[in-house]
Amino acid sequence: MRENSIISSTIYRDYDELKYVVVRTIMRLIKKTKGSVITFTAKKIAVHAGIPTHPVVLTLIKDVLDNLTHEGYIKKMAKTSHGTKYMIGVSSPLWRASKDESFLHMLSSPYLRTVVAKINGDF
Repeated sequence: MRENSIISSTIYRDYDELKYVVVRTIMRLIKKTKGSVITFTAKKIAVHAGIPTHPVVLTLIKDVLDNLTHEGYIKKMAKTSHGTKYMIGVSSPLWRASKDESFLHMLSSPYLRTVVAKINGDF
């Protein structure tokens, strides 16, 4: 539980840490899946990451997800009453890097530079 409180206090102060938590959560969801596509919302990411689902936090997570969409790592699937639903499939470099760490070099966008550096020390 202590780790979750550290994550909660850090995400309000450090956007790079929030990016890391969001990307690592997506990677863990991918690693556990047996299918070829996963779908998620900002709230699902927050719940799986163990961080608060307060509106301000969900807005920050949505910003990370929108940036990942812009970079081509994930796709927007639909807008629902629960927010925007995102999806990621096997053709994504993020999917490949999640299943096999030797593909981490494929996550080469400037937006993910700090995240990849942290994952390299974490994987």
